Amino acid sequence: MSLSNDAENHANNSNGDPEITASRAMDRRRAIASLLLPGAALLGGCASAVTAKPSAIAVDSVDPRFDNRPGAFIMQPDGTRAFRNHILRDQDGNVVRYQDDLIEGQIFAATFMYVNCKGICADMTSKMAQAYDILTPVMGKPVRFYSFSLAEDSPAQMKEYMEARGLYGRPGWTFLTASESVMKDIRWGFGFMDVNEEIDNNRVGHTGMVRFGNHKLDKWSSCPALSNPVVTARSVISLYPPGQRPHIAALERVEPHPARAIPGYQPVGPSSQAPSQAPSQAPSQAPTQASSQAPL
Repeated sequence: MSLSNDAENHANNSNGDPEITASRAMDRRRAIASLLLPGAALLGGCASAVTAKPSAIAVDSVDPRFDNRPGAFIMQPDGTRAFRNHILRDQDGNVVRYQDDLIEGQIFAATFMYVNCKGICADMTSKMAQAYDILTPVMGKPVRFYSFSLAEDSPAQMKEYMEARGLYGRPGWTFLTASESVMKDIRWGFGFMDVNEEIDNNRVGHTGMVRFGNHKLDKWSSCPALSNPVVTARSVISLYPPGQRPHIAALERVEPHPARAIPGYQPVGPSSQAPSQAPSQAPSQAPTQASSQAPL
């Protein structure tokens, strides 16, 4: 996979790790598209997405409401989106339905990773864990975190991964696995895709973005999973309607360095003089009557 010039200029920041380099390259190339709504990313997305012809997607069951393409969705009468109702399994082996259990009416943050990832997955998970700590008062009630496996990891593998990082049993955080075709459909529905099939199918360069969603409001946003956890937490809280956003103490904006006083500075008060009135214009004179005499 050839990297863009921008990625080559930053390759040294990856410490030679090809997975990190590839992931960063893809994230830069797709950053704008992934900030769009899921539908907008599919319809407009990357510059060439309009003319792209993605291959048909294999699904668990045929639903005539959806186009046979990755990431298809329909708008429901209440203004929310319906995605294919895929079958997935969580870290405990429980069967969950994508639309019914994970999307419908939920406020969530979703990332894509896999257990044996050698690149950014561990750092992404660590950053999301820090964001979780900030959001503890609302986690599971109603906020949820989803970590989707790109490698068909087994429930046992995901559980072991969570336990090793102190994540297992945290309310509201679920690891999920399904077939690669199902994950592609979910990923494309979130706007994380590349119209180049070779690049899109390259797991090593998978997206490092978080998709935030409030399904009831059809409100979506995104940011890099490696962002400051405070930024991630604020992105989650911003999914709430303005008058209903919960108070999270760790997210209160505090000015760490108050403005330094300027020695001898005296602010100028309002002027005590009455505003001057514009001079009145002289009344216009009536035009003089033209002389009746003929010119000499």
